[in-house]
Amino acid sequence: MKTVPMLFLLFILIEQVEAEEIQSAHSLKSIKLSAEEEFKKEHKVEKQFIEKANTLGDAIKHVSGVQSSSFGPNSGVPVIRGLQGNRVGVFENGTSIQGLNAISGNVNIPFDPIFTESIKINKSSNSVRYGDQSLGGSVEVDSGLIPKKIPEKSRELDLVLKKGWNNFDAKGLKLQLSNQTNLATNIRFSRQEIKSYKIPGKSKADVCESEIFRNGGVNSSLADVCQKDSRIKSTYNKASQPYIDRFITDNPDYADGDFSYYTDNATSTFGGKLYQNIVNPDYVQGTERFKHENINNDVTPNYNKKLGNSYAINDNIALGTTYFLENGYIGFSADYKKSHYGVPGFSMENKSFQTNYDDGLPVGVKTEQNTFLLDSLFNQPLPFLDNIQFKASNLVNKSGEYIGASEANLYEFEQNFAEFVVKQKELKFLSGEMGLSWGQRDVHGKGYARYLPNVKTNRQAFFIQEKLSFNPIYFDAGYRKEKVEHQIQDQTFVLARNANNQKLENRDFDLTQFYVGAGLNWGEHVHIYAKYSESERAPEINELYSSNPHYSVMTQEEGNQNLEKEKVKAMELNTDFAFDQSRIQLSLYQMDFTNYVYLMHSGMAMGNRLPLKYWRQTDVKIDGFEIDLSYKFLLCTRQK
Repeated sequence: MKTVPMLFLLFILIEQVEAEEIQSAHSLKSIKLSAEEEFKKEHKVEKQFIEKANTLGDAIKHVSGVQSSSFGPNSGVPVIRGLQGNRVGVFENGTSIQGLNAISGNVNIPFDPIFTESIKINKSSNSVRYGDQSLGGSVEVDSGLIPKKIPEKSRELDLVLKKGWNNFDAKGLKLQLSNQTNLATNIRFSRQEIKSYKIPGKSKADVCESEIFRNGGVNSSLADVCQKDSRIKSTYNKASQPYIDRFITDNPDYADGDFSYYTDNATSTFGGKLYQNIVNPDYVQGTERFKHENINNDVTPNYNKKLGNSYAINDNIALGTTYFLENGYIGFSADYKKSHYGVPGFSMENKSFQTNYDDGLPVGVKTEQNTFLLDSLFNQPLPFLDNIQFKASNLVNKSGEYIGASEANLYEFEQNFAEFVVKQKELKFLSGEMGLSWGQRDVHGKGYARYLPNVKTNRQAFFIQEKLSFNPIYFDAGYRKEKVEHQIQDQTFVLARNANNQKLENRDFDLTQFYVGAGLNWGEHVHIYAKYSESERAPEINELYSSNPHYSVMTQEEGNQNLEKEKVKAMELNTDFAFDQSRIQLSLYQMDFTNYVYLMHSGMAMGNRLPLKYWRQTDVKIDGFEIDLSYKFLLCTRQK
């Protein structure tokens, strides 16, 4: 931690030297960073970072405390402070876009980096605003598809063409039309594609060759992960014994392999009769009785200089239009995204030992997503209201996993959502908002490798957030009450023989979320904010009901419908120090989980050597900190 004050002193020293140089040149208007003005709970990712990314996870992984959980180069989902999946909400234009991606790590989040405008990240619990699946934070994508203001020009066309080495080739078109009065429309098309990724060496790690055979045995777990047929073959050495057994030679039906024909003795007795054994002409004194050969065959190809099965094609076609009123707008959008990509690494069905591997079957993922969104805003509809916002959406996500050309499973997620939010007019000290939301999701699956049942999930919620400001101190608080119901639609889903569940049953959960916070704006340069929150999450359908092999993630996971709701108590302290061009931001956080849901390895392997894992619960505590140091350099030219 000694490096922190040293860096701070270095910033101050740079400022002094730079100031002297500027005085000897000419005066510039100073740039001041204000902690009070610029400190926000969300971190905004600008377009220059987004357009370089291939996945949503790639676009935000440069932010401190945020990572991308990659299942190969074509699938990257956000991870915030070690939490991901069902604990991090992902939204586009205010509506959830999570489907199978939150349940199966190999399924990507449909995402268009070419025309997305910005991304906001809330790194602390955002469950009061967005519900239990934002218990670990939220990622909000603003596609800019629905215009929120009248464009400056009546017509504008953007064309994009990108070619790169070992990266996506991309092309896109965006047409913006407006009557400059009350109507604006966006039309978009984009495509990204790559045939395969080039790599320096082999597609499988070196340990798949060097570490599988150790201490005279086979590391079977590593062999399974490497998708290797690894075994030690023992062959009898006919030159290791000096005699050939005469009785066995005359009576071969008594033999139990080649070693039965050889002996160390010149004579042998059977049934009271003495046999004179034959001298072995191939005998070599001192040789080992058995030869051991390490067999290490690739079940799936080990490619050289390329990552096998790493192709990808992503398409996006969308239209958004807005009618502007005197006091707001009504917008509508239709968005179609399609992707088809290979899952490298675990790229084939993990076949059994000593099988014919010539018919290797690569795993691929195909996703189609249709989204229809109505977004409306009405300013000051009543004297005591600042605005009313109403949103409604329908999203249909079809995600299929393929083994070769065969459809292993196909799931359709249909989500209907509506939200009504009222923002009150700011009083002298008080501001805030409250809202109602309703959501329904139907999950239907098919295919011989289906691992989830058909489930309908209903959600209803009420939330309120308020802020009380007494400059330089302020307080804020939020509360949400939520109901989640999982309803099994039929009993056609066949459970594995190792399943926890016997007969699938409906589950419902009553959830409560709240937070309280306090902040201090100390002049223009220092901001301190502390927050305490308690959040609850309902187990997802894969945690409750999954069963059977899931080849594309190479595991067999078994759900537990008796899981309790997950609870977390979290504390966070944020400090922001801004002095001229220097800035230091520090965050300390602690999350104390009760009934944390996790996937536990049973220690056993099932059919096709897939590890058997069970969903379990335990208590978990997560502590961490983040520090961001930044400095803005002033560039100037000397006067002549």
